[in-house]
Amino acid sequence: MPVERCLDDVKAGMDCPVTVSVVIPLYNAAAVIKETVESALAQTFTDREIIVIDDGSTDGSAEVVKMLGDRVRYYRFENAGVAAARNRGIALSHGRYIALLDHDDLWAPTKLARQVEVLESRPSVGLVITGVAHLEQNGRPMREAPRGPSGSFHQLFVKGFGPTPSAAMIRRSVIDQVGGFDERFGSAGMDDHEFWPRVAQVCEIVLVDEPLTYHRHGNVKPVEVELEHRVLLNESLLQRFGHEPDKRSYLMREKALCLADKGKWSIRQGDYTRGRAYLKDALSLCVRETWSWKAAWRAISRLARSYF
Repeated sequence: MPVERCLDDVKAGMDCPVTVSVVIPLYNAAAVIKETVESALAQTFTDREIIVIDDGSTDGSAEVVKMLGDRVRYYRFENAGVAAARNRGIALSHGRYIALLDHDDLWAPTKLARQVEVLESRPSVGLVITGVAHLEQNGRPMREAPRGPSGSFHQLFVKGFGPTPSAAMIRRSVIDQVGGFDERFGSAGMDDHEFWPRVAQVCEIVLVDEPLTYHRHGNVKPVEVELEHRVLLNESLLQRFGHEPDKRSYLMREKALCLADKGKWSIRQGDYTRGRAYLKDALSLCVRETWSWKAAWRAISRLARSYF
């Protein structure tokens, strides 16, 4: 999905009148959005605009944002998912650099300044990320951050880095080159994991190794949605990177694990026929494509238990 500049700005010949565009996708976050936007307003780097894309909120979030006045550009659209909201915000933005900020996350005051410093001094760098401190929903520090994609994923696809959207600042020219977020990911989660490998293909990535981003963990995604997103991510990456042996091997292992998990989920829902089919497909994939003890054992043990 290529991201286009706002049509009116293109006609007017405007070319990046601000340095940084802060893009905040919003959906039903009335309890936290004020704190999030205020952390963007409190940045020591002031050559920036703040754009909130309301993805069809129904909980009064709009009123909270509007109370912040003209310091924030607010747009409302029908619900289309976080990837679409990010793309819309980028399309409506004017900055040379795009800083993403999810609706419940926070920034330390120097976050933008540190990232701009890197991008201004190193033209080969296209993506700058910061360290992340993980928070509970109530804002308390987490004892242990939830596990995301494996270290192997980051090593193979993102040059060893593990970006989080709210920790990222990206050159507009890089987004223009690789396209925006994949809008097939209907809700938050894994759309960014499809996006980062495309970015990593075309530019250098730098980490500002300080916890300047505070990531608040929300509700756990429903199992069926998570499984759907895992399948979509795997298919997207296979299409792009399946010709590279090491990446293909990793992706086929992940596909087998996902099939085993889909089998378990289907059986729990009472669909034994479909569940067993998924488990048999997972085992077959291990034999034909890539041997994974973890995936094979998961499939065999679940298949056996389904008969008792």
